[in-house]
Parts: sequence; C-alpha cells; structure tokens
Amino acid sequence: MRFSQYHGPTQAHGWNGHMAKNTTPGTRKTPANTLTRGHKKKARTRQQLLDAALRIYARAGVGDLALNTLADEAGVSNGTVYNYFRSREQVLEAVGLELAVQLSEQILTVSEAVDSGAERLSIAVRTFMNKARTDPDWTRALITVVRYAEGMRSALATYLRADLQAGRRQGDFHYAHEEMAMSMVISATLGAMNLLVEDGEVEHADRIAAEMVLQALGVPAEEAKRIAGLPLPGEAG
Repeated sequence: MRFSQYHGPTQAHGWNGHMAKNTTPGTRKTPANTLTRGHKKKARTRQQLLDAALRIYARAGVGDLALNTLADEAGVSNGTVYNYFRSREQVLEAVGLELAVQLSEQILTVSEAVDSGAERLSIAVRTFMNKARTDPDWTRALITVVRYAEGMRSALATYLRADLQAGRRQGDFHYAHEEMAMSMVISATLGAMNLLVEDGEVEHADRIAAEMVLQALGVPAEEAKRIAGLPLPGEAG
C-alpha cells in the first residue's frame, strides 16, 4: 500500500483516547478563511515531507537521510524543508509521532466498545501484526524510527498504559513494574512484526504474538489463548 493511504489526524490520541473535533472553516470572504487556507497549505506541505521521509526510511534507513535528500524526495526546495525541520532528528521525531497516531487511530476504532484491558491489548497487538503482514514497507519505517524517536516511544507508552492498568484492576494482569511491562509489550510486538517482515508468513502470527504477550503479563495460558483467539471487532466469529 502507498504511504499516502495512512495519513493520520494532526491531533495525537491514544488507544483509549478520543480524536479532537475538526474546526469549521470560516466563510469565503472573511480574513479568518484566508488564514485557514494558509494553515491548510502548511499542513499539506508538512504531510508531503513526512510521506517523503517515510519512503526514505523504508527504502534506505535512517543513515541515508539528509535534509537535501528529503527535499529531492518530496519535490520541494531545500528552503521549504528548513521552514519545517531544522535537523534530521526533528524529522525522525515528527515521523515517529505520525506513525504512532496512525496506528493508534486504527486500534481505537476497532476496540472502542471493548471494556476488558486484556482484550484491548490483544486487539492492539494483533492489529500491529496484521499491519506488518499487509504492509511490510510501512512496518520497516516504523521499526526504523522507533529506535530513534523518543516522542514515539513516549506516545506508544501513553497509549498502552491505560490498557495495562485496566487489565491489572480487572485481575487479568500481574506484573511487578509498570514501565518494564510497557517496554516489554512494545519490544515484543515490534520484534514479532520484524520477524514477519524479514522471514515471511507465519500462520496465525497475530494470535500467537498476542497470546505470548498476555502470558508474559500474567494471564494464565488457556485464558491467554482464548482471548487471543477471539474474533477481532468486525470479523466473523
């Protein structure tokens, strides 16, 4: 799939969050409308640069990124790039957050009616895994930037924390340290995604990964298998 298919909202939100409401454009003849058009143009250009950065990361990795390379890939001038990003690190941070928002939007959409923290976490892991199976280029970009973008790691931790805490309150999760539990879930999921990308298809990979993550969080083996085997929201039973 093309990266442009995954344009996420500009407002960050988590697996248990809510999207910000869109503002209503002003009327055609007001000064506010001119400002809105300017903001929209800036947003489109920034998205164009983010998409170009995603393609570079997926194709060549972080090491090959330079701001002039980004300008060439996006089809804009070097000066345009510097209007938005002053360094490669700023681009990494922005792309990392963009990827986190895109994934969290999908997970929020499919799991918003689920109350169980363990089930929500299983849905999240399986959604990540299915994304890796269907879009390896996108996944390579995600795996590349998450190692470097502190903002993305923080965003993913924020999205995950509420589900871990819910699972613990509900008696499903038993872990000694919350931050380590979050790191374990993220690392295990990304590692499993990388396995799919590098080594090819693994039958029922999404369910296997979710089952193993749930067990690592203290869910008994049979219950973890049951939860991981539940149909995803929208799937037939």
